[in-house]
Amino acid sequence: MVFDINKKIPLNKGKCDLRRQNHVMKGEIGEIIIKNKIPYLHRTKELKPRDILDYNFPFGKLPLTIKRFLTKHWHTLDLFRFVSENYKFKNLELYEVKVRNYYPNLRKEAYIPDITRNELKVYKTALKLGFVVKSATIWFYDDWRYDITIKDFNPKDFKIHDGSKSFLNFLKNSSR
Repeated sequence: MVFDINKKIPLNKGKCDLRRQNHVMKGEIGEIIIKNKIPYLHRTKELKPRDILDYNFPFGKLPLTIKRFLTKHWHTLDLFRFVSENYKFKNLELYEVKVRNYYPNLRKEAYIPDITRNELKVYKTALKLGFVVKSATIWFYDDWRYDITIKDFNPKDFKIHDGSKSFLNFLKNSSR
């Protein structure tokens, strides 16, 4: 695809506010920040499963359970990495990334991040399989600063929110 630099691109009039608009882009920026802070992380949005799952790593090929899990849940996961020690595969590490805006006077409940039922199910399955699951939260401030909090994944730290998908499923099921 050729990009014509002289072609006019429609732009928003006035200032764009990344903190309050385009939540998808904000989430992707958060994933990229975490990816650049932790070595050897991979974004599922940047790869196809076949690009990495059949690769011959210094520790050898991936175990079949890892390949099956990643292939099945590829589009649900944010970030992952393979942990090795002394050229031997040790474990799979998964990261659920959440981006939050910091407002000094907001109630604590407003800061509880959302997660879909499917995401929660995938991460609980990963924990049962013995994989390491972390949640990474990036806090954006008004002055372009940010903080990062990384901790072990705990389902109690999230609230279920299936968004419009849940509403569409409700409409689909109610029409029967």
